[in-house]
Amino acid sequence: MLARLIILVLLTSCASGFVVKVDSDEAFSAAKYKDFKIFKPDPFRVESDEEENPIRINRIARALSLSLVQLGLDQNDQSPLKVSFSVKEKERYKQINSSHFFYGYRNDPFSYRFYANDFPPINYLSVKFFDEDLDKVVWYANMRINTSSLDDQDLANEIISQILSKYPGSS
Repeated sequence: MLARLIILVLLTSCASGFVVKVDSDEAFSAAKYKDFKIFKPDPFRVESDEEENPIRINRIARALSLSLVQLGLDQNDQSPLKVSFSVKEKERYKQINSSHFFYGYRNDPFSYRFYANDFPPINYLSVKFFDEDLDKVVWYANMRINTSSLDDQDLANEIISQILSKYPGSS
């Protein structure tokens, strides 16, 4: 319990902290859904920038199931609400200015070796709620994450909990 509290304090103390971006369809009503089914990505058929570690995928699925049940939804394989997720990596756009281009980092001609670390990729965890009856995604959320935080079930639970805290009707 103490370790979980320390992790939560560390994660929430960052200035960029848990920034969850949410979007929903105009036809979406959270009260309509009483159950859900989870669709995990296939670790053997993914794009090159998607998470392919099956153990991390299982951790995220477990965390999603737990959080959705805590929101009052039941897991049901016949549900029209499909919940899927993905972990993707996005490249940062490099901005070239004259000092970087000609003289390197901070006008030091020998600092070219730091360029590889100037723009590390950014990882995002996204969660999608797809309504089979409407045949479209009705709720979407994503959050910037450190993929190594998915190596621990408690941290994965916290991340999913933060994402689903933006779900309508959650406290």
